[in-house]
Order: sequence, then structure tokens, then C-alpha cells
Amino acid sequence: MVWSTRNAKRLAPVWAASLLAPVLLACGPATRSDPAFWVPYGGDGGGAAADAASSGGMGAGGAGGAGGTGGGAPAGGALAFRFTTVSLDGEYAPKNIGAVWITDAQDTFVKTLEVWAAKRVEHLVRWGAASGTNVVDAVTGATRKSHAEHVSTWNGTDTAGVEAPDGTYRVHVEFTEWNSSDSGEAPGPWMAVDFVKGQDAQDTTLPDEPAFIGRHLSWTP
Repeated sequence: MVWSTRNAKRLAPVWAASLLAPVLLACGPATRSDPAFWVPYGGDGGGAAADAASSGGMGAGGAGGAGGTGGGAPAGGALAFRFTTVSLDGEYAPKNIGAVWITDAQDTFVKTLEVWAAKRVEHLVRWGAASGTNVVDAVTGATRKSHAEHVSTWNGTDTAGVEAPDGTYRVHVEFTEWNSSDSGEAPGPWMAVDFVKGQDAQDTTLPDEPAFIGRHLSWTP
């Protein structure tokens, strides 16, 4: 009886640890293998629920919008373009999808900065034609449930990570609240703003438009 009591005392901590381990595992932080984690759009039609967290670049930025460096630390300057989309009472309003991308002055594609679309990406007609749905280094997310401010940034590099030469570039934005690729449906609203990538700083506040307000562009060499 003495032997049994002593052994019971020795084994008690082991039993307690074996009972506590599953509880600690169950209460631990979620990991990327957890189904609760969102897998962002990667150019293959995948995606997740609306308003999921953004991925890519340096993460979210702005008041409800998404922002990112478009490829890491600035190589030779940085662009920041701030804007807010406005509902035009489309078929699925206020839900909307959209994209932000960079071209050179001849409208040759350079890099996508931001896409919020996931499975409905096919309805971004202008971005798809310009980029071939290239999302290398882009901030990607799912369809948004409402309109919000976006802050898209570019570090001056292309999809290969090579610094683009100085010169005039355009930042393009497209969004839609419709199935724009359906027969008879026009592409959604869009805009393009020129800026100069170079040694001189640029800071411009642009006038509001029906579909875009709060537009501000800055280039920092």
C-alpha cells in the first residue's frame, strides 16, 4: 500500500500534463493550416469571403483600403496613390471589385499594385486586358462589401523586381459593381493619372469625380 501511494504521487504530474496538453493545443493561436485563415487570390480564380484580410506587399493600409509596397523596400523612390471609390448603384452595389496597376506612358504594363476581386476577377475588363491578370507582388483581396479608401503604393520596380527607368508613368484604377463581361454590360468606371518617376518630388491633389473622390498622388524620390 505504501508503494502504491508513492507511485501515485509520482505519476500525478504526468497525468495532469497529459490532460492539459490537448486543452493548450485547442486554445493556442491559429496557424495558416487553420481553415479560419484566408487564402488570397493568386491569379487562378480562387479567393475567399468579402472583406477578408489583404495579403502581399506590406499588408493593409488606409482607412479600410489596402496598401502595399508592390515589391518590398523602395529601390529608387516610392509612389503613394490615395483614393476612395463611390457607388454608382450597380447591380451588386455596394459590393465591388477593382484593381490598381502601373503602366508606362505608352500604356505598357509594368506592375499590378492592388486587386480586390477573387473569383469575380474576370469582370475587371481593363485590368485583365492590360496585365493578363498578373498579380506578382500585388496586394490581393476578395470582393469588398462596401466602398472605402484605398492607399496603393509602388516602389518603382517591375514584376521582375527590376527598377523601372525614370520617366512618365500612369497609375490606373478600375472597379465595377456589375458583371462587366456579360453581353451588353460596359466595363466599370476607371481612371488613369500620369506622374513622373524621377529625382523631383511630386504631390498632387486631384479633383473629385463621380466614381472616385479623395484622390491624392505623391512621388517621393
